[in-house]
Amino acid sequence: MAQLGFGIVGTGMIAGVIAEAIATAKKARLAAVSSRRIQNAQGFVAKFPGTAAVEGVGALLARADVDAVYVATPTVAKEAIALAAIAAGKHVLVDKPFDGRASAVRMIKAAAAKGVVFMDATHFVHNPRTAAIQKSLAERIGSPRSLYTCFYFPFDDYHNIRFDPRQEPTGALGDMAWYSMRAVVEYLRPKGRVTSAMAVPERHGVTGAVTRVSGLIGFDSGEVSTFDVGWTAGTVVQDLLLLGTTGVVGMDDFVLDWTRGFVFRRSEIPAGYTHRSGMATRGDVTFVPAPAEIGQEVSMIEDFADLADHGSPAQRAAYAEASLKTQEYLDALWAGMRG
Repeated sequence: MAQLGFGIVGTGMIAGVIAEAIATAKKARLAAVSSRRIQNAQGFVAKFPGTAAVEGVGALLARADVDAVYVATPTVAKEAIALAAIAAGKHVLVDKPFDGRASAVRMIKAAAAKGVVFMDATHFVHNPRTAAIQKSLAERIGSPRSLYTCFYFPFDDYHNIRFDPRQEPTGALGDMAWYSMRAVVEYLRPKGRVTSAMAVPERHGVTGAVTRVSGLIGFDSGEVSTFDVGWTAGTVVQDLLLLGTTGVVGMDDFVLDWTRGFVFRRSEIPAGYTHRSGMATRGDVTFVPAPAEIGQEVSMIEDFADLADHGSPAQRAAYAEASLKTQEYLDALWAGMRG
Protein backbone atom coordinates (compact mmCIF):
# COMPACT_ATOMS: atom_id res chain seq x y z
CA MET A 1 0.00 0.00 0.00
CA ALA A 2 1.06 3.58 -0.61
CA GLN A 3 1.69 5.71 2.45
CA LEU A 4 -1.40 7.54 3.70
CA GLY A 5 -0.88 11.28 3.39
CA PHE A 6 -1.90 13.10 6.57
CA GLY A 7 -2.84 16.70 7.11
CA ILE A 8 -3.05 18.09 10.65
CA VAL A 9 -5.39 20.86 11.74
CA GLY A 10 -3.94 22.49 14.84
CA THR A 11 -0.44 23.12 16.16
CA GLY A 12 -0.74 22.40 19.88
CA MET A 13 1.17 19.91 22.01
CA ILE A 14 -0.85 16.83 21.07
CA ALA A 15 -0.64 17.75 17.39
CA GLY A 16 3.14 17.59 17.78
CA VAL A 17 2.91 14.13 19.33
CA ILE A 18 0.82 12.82 16.45
CA ALA A 19 3.04 14.52 13.88
CA GLU A 20 6.00 12.61 15.32
CA ALA A 21 3.97 9.40 15.24
CA ILE A 22 3.04 9.94 11.59
CA ALA A 23 6.67 10.66 10.72
CA THR A 24 7.69 7.42 12.48
CA ALA A 25 4.95 5.20 11.04
CA LYS A 26 5.77 3.09 7.99
CA LYS A 27 2.30 3.38 6.49
CA ALA A 28 1.83 7.14 6.71
CA ARG A 29 3.51 10.42 5.86
CA LEU A 30 2.93 13.98 7.04
CA ALA A 31 1.91 16.05 4.02
CA ALA A 32 0.71 19.35 5.47
CA VAL A 33 -0.16 21.22 8.67
CA SER A 34 -2.81 23.92 8.91
CA SER A 35 -3.24 26.80 11.32
CA ARG A 36 -5.32 29.97 11.32
CA ARG A 37 -1.98 31.80 11.44
CA ILE A 38 0.52 30.76 8.80
CA GLN A 39 3.42 31.61 11.11
CA ASN A 40 2.26 28.93 13.57
CA ALA A 41 2.09 26.32 10.83
CA GLN A 42 5.51 27.30 9.51
CA GLY A 43 7.08 27.03 12.94
CA PHE A 44 5.42 23.64 13.48
CA VAL A 45 6.63 22.04 10.23
CA ALA A 46 10.21 23.25 10.65
CA LYS A 47 10.96 19.90 12.33
CA PHE A 48 9.36 17.93 9.50
CA PRO A 49 11.21 18.46 6.19
CA GLY A 50 8.98 18.20 3.14
CA THR A 51 5.80 19.03 5.07
CA ALA A 52 3.81 22.01 3.79
CA ALA A 53 2.53 24.78 6.05
CA VAL A 54 -0.86 26.15 5.03
CA GLU A 55 -3.19 28.81 6.37
CA GLY A 56 -6.72 27.70 7.11
CA VAL A 57 -8.60 24.43 6.86
CA GLY A 58 -9.78 25.04 3.31
CA ALA A 59 -6.24 25.21 1.95
CA LEU A 60 -5.41 21.92 3.68
CA LEU A 61 -8.47 20.12 2.33
CA ALA A 62 -7.76 21.32 -1.20
CA ARG A 63 -4.43 19.50 -1.31
CA ALA A 64 -4.34 16.33 -3.39
CA ASP A 65 -1.56 14.86 -1.24
CA VAL A 66 -3.76 14.90 1.88
CA ASP A 67 -5.70 11.64 2.19
CA ALA A 68 -6.57 11.92 5.86
CA VAL A 69 -6.96 14.70 8.41
CA TYR A 70 -6.08 14.65 12.09
CA VAL A 71 -8.26 17.17 13.93
CA ALA A 72 -6.45 18.54 16.99
CA THR A 73 -8.54 21.60 17.81
CA PRO A 74 -10.66 22.67 20.78
CA THR A 75 -13.72 20.48 21.26
CA VAL A 76 -16.25 23.08 20.10
CA ALA A 77 -14.53 23.31 16.67
CA LYS A 78 -13.97 19.62 15.94
CA GLU A 79 -17.25 18.67 14.31
CA ALA A 80 -17.29 21.45 11.70
CA ILE A 81 -13.71 20.68 10.66
CA ALA A 82 -14.27 16.92 10.57
CA LEU A 83 -17.44 17.28 8.50
CA ALA A 84 -15.64 19.54 6.03
CA ALA A 85 -12.83 17.01 5.73
CA ILE A 86 -15.29 14.16 5.22
CA ALA A 87 -17.15 16.15 2.55
CA ALA A 88 -13.81 16.60 0.78
CA GLY A 89 -13.34 12.81 0.76
CA LYS A 90 -10.71 12.69 3.51
CA HIS A 91 -10.49 10.08 6.25
CA VAL A 92 -10.65 11.67 9.72
CA LEU A 93 -8.84 10.97 12.97
CA VAL A 94 -10.39 13.21 15.62
CA ASP A 95 -8.93 13.99 19.02
CA LYS A 96 -11.16 13.41 22.05
CA PRO A 97 -13.59 14.35 23.52
CA PHE A 98 -16.52 15.31 21.30
CA ASP A 99 -19.18 17.94 21.84
CA GLY A 100 -21.67 15.30 22.93
CA ARG A 101 -22.81 11.98 21.50
CA ALA A 102 -25.03 13.65 18.89
CA SER A 103 -21.99 15.40 17.45
CA ALA A 104 -20.13 12.09 17.23
CA VAL A 105 -23.13 10.47 15.52
CA ARG A 106 -23.20 13.15 12.86
CA MET A 107 -19.50 12.72 12.08
CA ILE A 108 -19.72 8.94 12.02
CA LYS A 109 -22.79 8.90 9.76
CA ALA A 110 -21.21 11.39 7.38
CA ALA A 111 -18.01 9.32 7.17
CA ALA A 112 -19.95 6.10 6.49
CA ALA A 113 -22.01 7.77 3.77
CA LYS A 114 -18.86 9.11 2.12
CA GLY A 115 -16.99 5.80 2.43
CA VAL A 116 -14.16 7.23 4.55
CA VAL A 117 -12.80 6.26 7.98
CA PHE A 118 -13.77 7.95 11.23
CA MET A 119 -11.67 7.10 14.29
CA ASP A 120 -11.12 8.81 17.63
CA ALA A 121 -7.51 9.32 18.68
CA THR A 122 -7.33 7.22 21.86
CA HIS A 123 -3.81 5.83 21.95
CA PHE A 124 -4.01 3.01 24.51
CA VAL A 125 -6.65 1.19 22.48
CA HIS A 126 -3.89 0.41 19.95
CA ASN A 127 -1.33 -0.79 22.48
CA PRO A 128 -0.94 -4.59 22.03
CA ARG A 129 -1.27 -4.87 25.81
CA THR A 130 -4.95 -3.92 25.48
CA ALA A 131 -5.67 -6.84 23.15
CA ALA A 132 -3.57 -9.17 25.34
CA ILE A 133 -5.63 -8.30 28.42
CA GLN A 134 -8.91 -8.66 26.55
CA LYS A 135 -7.90 -12.08 25.27
CA SER A 136 -6.96 -13.37 28.72
CA LEU A 137 -9.80 -11.93 30.81
CA ALA A 138 -11.99 -15.01 31.01
CA GLU A 139 -9.04 -17.17 32.04
CA ARG A 140 -7.57 -14.76 34.57
CA ILE A 141 -10.54 -13.04 36.22
CA GLY A 142 -13.70 -14.73 34.99
CA SER A 143 -16.46 -12.21 34.29
CA PRO A 144 -15.49 -8.52 34.71
CA ARG A 145 -17.78 -6.83 37.24
CA SER A 146 -16.08 -3.72 38.58
CA LEU A 147 -13.52 -1.25 37.26
CA TYR A 148 -11.60 1.44 39.13
CA THR A 149 -9.47 4.00 37.30
CA CYS A 150 -7.46 6.99 38.47
CA PHE A 151 -5.82 9.34 35.99
CA TYR A 152 -4.09 12.54 37.08
CA PHE A 153 -1.65 14.70 35.16
CA PRO A 154 -0.11 17.80 36.82
CA PHE A 155 -1.34 20.88 34.96
CA ASP A 156 -2.09 24.35 36.33
CA ASP A 157 -1.74 26.82 33.44
CA TYR A 158 -5.19 28.35 33.62
CA HIS A 159 -4.47 30.41 30.48
CA ASN A 160 -4.50 27.16 28.48
CA ILE A 161 -7.68 26.35 26.52
CA ARG A 162 -8.30 23.37 28.80
CA PHE A 163 -9.36 25.95 31.39
CA ASP A 164 -11.67 27.79 28.97
CA PRO A 165 -15.24 26.43 29.30
CA ARG A 166 -16.20 28.19 26.05
CA GLN A 167 -13.76 25.99 24.10
CA GLU A 168 -13.59 22.94 26.37
CA PRO A 169 -16.99 22.84 28.10
CA THR A 170 -16.41 19.67 30.13
CA GLY A 171 -12.88 20.48 31.29
CA ALA A 172 -11.11 17.64 33.06
CA LEU A 173 -14.13 15.37 32.69
CA GLY A 174 -13.75 15.31 28.91
CA ASP A 175 -9.98 15.56 28.90
CA MET A 176 -9.20 12.91 31.53
CA ALA A 177 -12.30 10.82 32.25
CA TRP A 178 -12.52 10.01 28.54
CA TYR A 179 -9.79 7.44 29.24
CA SER A 180 -11.65 6.06 32.25
CA MET A 181 -14.79 5.64 30.16
CA ARG A 182 -12.84 4.12 27.29
CA ALA A 183 -11.42 1.63 29.78
CA VAL A 184 -15.02 0.77 30.63
CA VAL A 185 -15.64 0.09 26.94
CA GLU A 186 -12.46 -1.91 26.38
CA TYR A 187 -12.18 -3.89 29.63
CA LEU A 188 -15.39 -3.87 31.67
CA ARG A 189 -17.57 -4.25 28.56
CA PRO A 190 -20.97 -3.70 30.19
CA LYS A 191 -23.80 -5.63 28.58
CA GLY A 192 -26.58 -3.27 29.65
CA ARG A 193 -27.54 0.38 29.60
CA VAL A 194 -26.49 3.12 32.03
CA THR A 195 -28.73 3.25 35.10
CA SER A 196 -26.56 5.30 37.48
CA ALA A 197 -24.19 8.15 36.71
CA MET A 198 -22.83 10.61 39.24
CA ALA A 199 -19.83 12.90 39.11
CA VAL A 200 -18.60 15.36 41.73
CA PRO A 201 -16.37 18.11 40.29
CA GLU A 202 -13.88 20.62 41.58
CA ARG A 203 -13.80 23.88 39.62
CA HIS A 204 -11.06 26.43 39.07
CA GLY A 205 -11.48 29.55 41.18
CA VAL A 206 -10.81 31.97 38.30
CA THR A 207 -12.12 30.31 35.13
CA GLY A 208 -14.78 28.00 36.54
CA ALA A 209 -13.34 25.10 34.54
CA VAL A 210 -13.72 21.58 35.90
CA THR A 211 -10.26 20.61 37.17
CA ARG A 212 -11.00 17.38 39.08
CA VAL A 213 -13.83 14.85 39.03
CA SER A 214 -14.68 11.78 41.08
CA GLY A 215 -17.62 9.64 40.11
CA LEU A 216 -19.44 6.42 39.43
CA ILE A 217 -21.27 4.88 36.51
CA GLY A 218 -23.39 1.74 36.77
CA PHE A 219 -25.27 -0.48 34.35
CA ASP A 220 -28.46 -2.53 34.57
CA SER A 221 -26.42 -5.65 33.80
CA GLY A 222 -24.60 -5.20 37.11
CA GLU A 223 -21.22 -3.77 36.06
CA VAL A 224 -19.99 -0.70 37.93
CA SER A 225 -17.06 1.66 37.38
CA THR A 226 -15.66 4.26 39.76
CA PHE A 227 -13.10 6.84 38.74
CA ASP A 228 -11.02 9.78 39.96
CA VAL A 229 -9.40 12.12 37.42
CA GLY A 230 -7.97 15.60 37.09
CA TRP A 231 -5.00 17.94 36.93
CA THR A 232 -4.65 18.72 40.64
CA ALA A 233 -2.71 15.87 42.32
CA GLY A 234 0.74 17.31 41.61
CA THR A 235 1.95 14.10 39.98
CA VAL A 236 1.08 11.51 37.35
CA VAL A 237 -1.30 8.75 38.40
CA GLN A 238 -2.54 6.12 35.92
CA ASP A 239 -3.98 3.32 38.02
CA LEU A 240 -6.46 0.71 36.83
CA LEU A 241 -7.97 -2.26 38.68
CA LEU A 242 -10.38 -4.58 36.87
CA LEU A 243 -12.16 -6.92 39.26
CA GLY A 244 -13.83 -10.07 38.01
CA THR A 245 -15.47 -13.10 39.57
CA THR A 246 -12.20 -15.06 39.96
CA GLY A 247 -9.39 -12.49 40.05
CA VAL A 248 -8.08 -8.99 39.44
CA VAL A 249 -5.86 -7.44 36.77
CA GLY A 250 -4.18 -4.09 37.21
CA MET A 251 -1.94 -1.46 35.68
CA ASP A 252 -0.23 1.65 37.00
CA ASP A 253 0.19 3.12 33.49
CA PHE A 254 -3.07 2.35 31.71
CA VAL A 255 -3.18 5.57 29.63
CA LEU A 256 0.47 6.27 28.73
CA ASP A 257 2.64 3.23 29.30
CA TRP A 258 5.95 3.84 31.07
CA THR A 259 7.96 1.88 28.51
CA ARG A 260 7.08 3.61 25.23
CA GLY A 261 4.55 6.31 26.13
CA PHE A 262 5.55 9.57 24.46
CA VAL A 263 5.87 11.35 27.82
CA PHE A 264 8.09 8.75 29.49
CA ARG A 265 9.95 6.30 27.21
CA ARG A 266 11.48 4.44 30.16
CA SER A 267 12.76 1.32 28.40
CA GLU A 268 14.02 -0.16 31.68
CA ILE A 269 10.43 -0.42 32.98
CA PRO A 270 8.87 -3.59 31.53
CA ALA A 271 5.53 -3.29 29.77
CA GLY A 272 2.68 -5.41 31.02
CA TYR A 273 0.04 -5.77 33.72
CA THR A 274 -0.48 -7.52 37.04
CA HIS A 275 -2.74 -10.41 37.99
CA ARG A 276 -3.75 -11.86 41.31
CA SER A 277 -6.38 -14.22 42.65
CA GLY A 278 -7.22 -16.06 45.86
CA MET A 279 -5.47 -14.95 49.05
CA ALA A 280 -2.58 -13.33 47.19
CA THR A 281 -0.36 -10.90 49.08
CA ARG A 282 1.79 -8.23 47.48
CA GLY A 283 4.51 -10.86 47.10
CA ASP A 284 2.17 -13.19 45.24
CA VAL A 285 1.11 -10.76 42.51
CA THR A 286 2.05 -12.00 39.03
CA PHE A 287 3.43 -9.59 36.46
CA VAL A 288 2.38 -10.51 32.93
CA PRO A 289 4.70 -9.07 30.25
CA ALA A 290 3.06 -7.43 27.23
CA PRO A 291 5.84 -5.84 25.17
CA ALA A 292 5.31 -3.55 22.18
CA GLU A 293 7.70 -2.92 19.31
CA ILE A 294 6.51 0.65 18.72
CA GLY A 295 4.78 3.36 20.73
CA GLN A 296 1.01 3.14 21.00
CA GLU A 297 0.50 6.46 19.20
CA VAL A 298 2.47 5.05 16.26
CA SER A 299 0.40 1.86 16.39
CA MET A 300 -2.69 4.03 16.21
CA ILE A 301 -1.48 5.65 12.99
CA GLU A 302 -0.61 2.25 11.51
CA ASP A 303 -4.04 0.85 12.46
CA PHE A 304 -5.75 3.89 11.00
CA ALA A 305 -3.84 3.51 7.73
CA ASP A 306 -4.83 -0.16 7.56
CA LEU A 307 -8.45 0.73 8.21
CA ALA A 308 -8.35 3.31 5.42
CA ASP A 309 -6.64 0.94 2.99
CA HIS A 310 -8.47 -2.34 3.50
CA GLY A 311 -10.61 -2.14 6.62
CA SER A 312 -13.97 -3.89 6.37
CA PRO A 313 -17.26 -2.10 7.11
CA ALA A 314 -17.53 -4.18 10.29
CA GLN A 315 -14.06 -3.11 11.47
CA ARG A 316 -14.83 0.54 10.80
CA ALA A 317 -18.17 0.25 12.57
CA ALA A 318 -16.52 -1.34 15.63
CA TYR A 319 -14.21 1.65 16.10
CA ALA A 320 -17.12 4.04 15.65
CA GLU A 321 -19.26 2.16 18.16
CA ALA A 322 -16.49 2.32 20.76
CA SER A 323 -16.30 6.11 20.25
CA LEU A 324 -20.06 6.46 20.65
CA LYS A 325 -20.18 4.40 23.84
CA THR A 326 -17.30 6.33 25.38
CA GLN A 327 -18.95 9.67 24.63
CA GLU A 328 -22.34 8.35 25.77
CA TYR A 329 -20.89 7.47 29.17
CA LEU A 330 -19.24 10.89 29.45
CA ASP A 331 -22.53 12.57 28.57
CA ALA A 332 -24.30 10.60 31.30
CA LEU A 333 -21.70 11.70 33.83
CA TRP A 334 -21.92 15.32 32.69
CA ALA A 335 -25.70 15.19 33.08
CA GLY A 336 -25.28 13.64 36.53
CA MET A 337 -22.66 16.11 37.71
CA ARG A 338 -23.28 17.67 41.10
CA GLY A 339 -21.58 20.82 42.27
